[in-house]
Parts: sequence; structure tokens; C-alpha cells
Amino acid sequence: MRKTQAQKLESRRERQRLVKKYKWLYLFAFPGVVVLILFAYLPMVGLVMAFQQYDPVSGFFGSPWVGLYNFQRLFSTPTFGRAFRNTLIISTLKLIVCFPMPILVSLLINELRRARVKKTIQTVVYIPNFVSWVIAAGLWYSLLGNSGVVNSLLMGLGITQEPVMFMQSLGWFYPVILFTDLWKTLGYNTIFYMAAMSGISTEQYEAAMMDGAGRFKQAIYITLPSISKTIVLMFILQVGSLMSAGFDQMWTMSNLATRELSDILDTAVLRTLTSGTINDLSVGAAMGLFKSAISLGLFMVTNFLADKFDQGSLV
Repeated sequence: MRKTQAQKLESRRERQRLVKKYKWLYLFAFPGVVVLILFAYLPMVGLVMAFQQYDPVSGFFGSPWVGLYNFQRLFSTPTFGRAFRNTLIISTLKLIVCFPMPILVSLLINELRRARVKKTIQTVVYIPNFVSWVIAAGLWYSLLGNSGVVNSLLMGLGITQEPVMFMQSLGWFYPVILFTDLWKTLGYNTIFYMAAMSGISTEQYEAAMMDGAGRFKQAIYITLPSISKTIVLMFILQVGSLMSAGFDQMWTMSNLATRELSDILDTAVLRTLTSGTINDLSVGAAMGLFKSAISLGLFMVTNFLADKFDQGSLV
């Protein structure tokens, strides 16, 4: 049913009233919107490179159009197949192993009764989030190196007779990647779940205690259902980023010995764009567009399913 002129006028007045009421919030959001436009939307103009034989001298308007030729070249290269497989494997492993851990840690922290202990543990697990992957990679290369603390401890205890090649071994690559990713992101992800738990009414816990429910049952039947929508929203975001297996981590934690497993789509795109060949710029753009399209599709499907089952959605 179409709105009448009076309804449209009333709706416009309501929007103006809300803007005036929350003008300081809009002012605080303005810098973020500017950054989003400059670094997220304006660079999307470069997607036309995926359909051109791009020449930096001629620019977007002077480069000839080649249609889907760059995608044909992309899919026929062995680098793409390896990078696509590695991206799916690493992202899936992170989803299975690293996604549930912040939920479990948040539940454990929430059960602590001493506020000082709770804040201390939260701070300790959150600190690695402030360490860049460049520094983190150097730290773990030192700890897990042939003469590092871990190997020295293992040989000192007689567990192994020679150093373990943690960083250069294909067999140890996935465990190291999962552990370091969990070490760095665990504290940050717990913030969302702890914030959701803080909104749970204490009356529910008191009523459960009167009914004889212990701490474990309270966590299962009260805490988890209360934060279920937050869990679903985080899961949607995680699935939407399956095509991004962690560029910073893969670029800094990998080496020539592990490239067979560590070369993901993002690193392959960067390696292609910086190869020095002009024609490869278009292939790199095609790879980036393919990755973004798959990510958008995964996000929309997961969001649709979550909304269909009334578990919350982002759009």
C-alpha cells in the first residue's frame, strides 16, 4: 500500500527529529563512514581490470576489454587450484577449531566470581590482539626454531633427540597455524560473548538455583540460549570470510618449505600483482573478484538460513 503525502511528511519529520536527537552519534560515526568509502568502496572501481587487458599507461578508459578471458587464464593456472584448495582447508579448520573456543572460554570466565581474577584473565588473553602478525611471526619463529625455547625444552626433557622442524615441516604447518591464530584472536572474540552475557538477568540464575540447577546446567540452559543470536551472527561473519584464510598470518608465518600448504588466494593475488608483468595485473584482479563473489555468496546463504530459522541475521 502506497504512503499518502501526509504519511511521507510525517516520516520525513521523524527522521529529522532522530537525526537532531542523535547528532553527536552521527558526528562520531562520520570519520568511520569516510574511511569506509575511501578504502572499501572507491577501490571497487579497479574491478574493471578483471575484464580488461589492463595497461597502467592507458588507464581504465584506454585499456581494451577482453571479457572473461582473464578468468579463463586464472582457472587454467595450477597456482589458482592450489591456492583455492589451501584457502578452503585452512578456513574450514579455523571454523571448526577456532570458532567454538572463544565461546567456551567466555563461559569459563563468566563462571568466575572474583571480579579481579576475571579482569586479569580477560586482559591476559586479549593482549596478543595488539601484536601485529609481523611481530607475532618473529616471536613464534624464535620460540619454535631449531634453537628456540620449545626445542630446547623438548630435548632437555628427553622427549626428542633432535630439534623438531615446527616452522619448516608440512606435517606441523596446520597445528602451528591453528594454534597461533587461536592465540592471537581468542581474547578479541571473547569480548562479543562476554558483552552478550552481561545483559543476562541475574534473576534467571537465581530462579535456576532455587530449582536445584548447578553451575553447569545454568551455563547450558540459561547462558548459551541467551547468547545464541550473538553466536549465530559471529558464525555468519566467519562463514562469509571463508575465502579469507588470514592474509597477514599466511604471509608472515609461511616460507618456501611450506608454500605448498600456505599459499592461499590472498597471497596468490599479491604475488601475481607484484610479479612485474603488466598482463598479470588483470589476472590478479580477476582472482580478487572471484574471491569476493564467493565470499558474498556464502555470507548471503548463511544469513538467509539464519533468518529463516529465526536465529538472527545481519541484513
